[in-house]
Amino acid sequence: MNLKELQESNKIIYETISGSHAYNLSTPNSDIDIRGVYINPNSEYLKLYEPSKQINDEKNDITYYSLKRFFELVLTANPNIIELLWMPEECIKIITPKMKEIIKHRDLFISKKCFHTHSGYAFAQIKKAKGQNKKVHNPQPEKRPEKEDFCYIITNLAGNNKHFPSRPIPLKLTNFNLTQYHVASLEHSNNIYRLYYYGNKSKGVFRGDDMLVCESIPKEDEFNHFCGLLIYNQEEYNKSIKDWHSYWDWVKNRNDKRWIDQEKGLLNYDQKNMMHCMRLLISGENILKEGFPIVKFTGKDRDYLIKIRAGEMKYEDIMNEINQKMLKLEELYNTSNIPHSVNVPKINELYEEITKN
Repeated sequence: MNLKELQESNKIIYETISGSHAYNLSTPNSDIDIRGVYINPNSEYLKLYEPSKQINDEKNDITYYSLKRFFELVLTANPNIIELLWMPEECIKIITPKMKEIIKHRDLFISKKCFHTHSGYAFAQIKKAKGQNKKVHNPQPEKRPEKEDFCYIITNLAGNNKHFPSRPIPLKLTNFNLTQYHVASLEHSNNIYRLYYYGNKSKGVFRGDDMLVCESIPKEDEFNHFCGLLIYNQEEYNKSIKDWHSYWDWVKNRNDKRWIDQEKGLLNYDQKNMMHCMRLLISGENILKEGFPIVKFTGKDRDYLIKIRAGEMKYEDIMNEINQKMLKLEELYNTSNIPHSVNVPKINELYEEITKN
């Protein structure tokens, strides 16, 4: 079942606007995020293949969780799932009696485990901010990396007297065309190959899906065709390809207006990630004090988060506030009256009741 089929079905029991719009922290450039829950008939779980656990669009702006998956995640105190049980009324678009029954018992899902998940997710936002910042200041070229960029030749026959004997020479600085060569593994070494010239009769060093293919070289060809060694740093090539895809996938899906200040060198952190870091810590604090998360922010908390989002604070000052907040959370953890863990049997009873019909 795809997203369109789900939205046209009667399986959705909950749909709400989430993210910055729900937090009351949106800007004119903020995307609208949708989260929801759908229920699969019990009969579908008797089939050989289980039904889908999650359905979303390409950018994950729209995500629906199966009821079973929703319960699995909420049992782990996942902050993004916990908050769905406390959404502002104006954000909720669809809610059925089954979901109302779950929300009626939402206190069952609150425990001190929320301290660990909220603080863990908060620090993940810091790490993500650094990673995004790295992408901003280290753009990848449009051209995909080529394996030949990670190849080096060792030979005295390079025809270039400027190179000393047995020094690796970047392939692209030589006249070697690897489509005219075969290679054989060099004994007792990794990523180094004996190189043999076969001209137009060659099948090439790289074939098919860019795989390096080693040949069994006839003894009579050893002296007549051997012309040096090939070093192929495949690990660095694979890493380069991964980084290249990661960067351009990020560029494709990012909100360009979000990164203007960083790309101009005006900021050294990603405002949105750092704002969400602090938001999670404030919400986690409220769970320990009051027994429920903050979803919609108002007053001083909202003003403070908006300042971070607007890039009006130094990274060092935000980190100092985060460290102070963590110390306070640790104190609250020891004094909070909320349970250490959830009542799994009770939650299982609720799940069975919801899925009974």
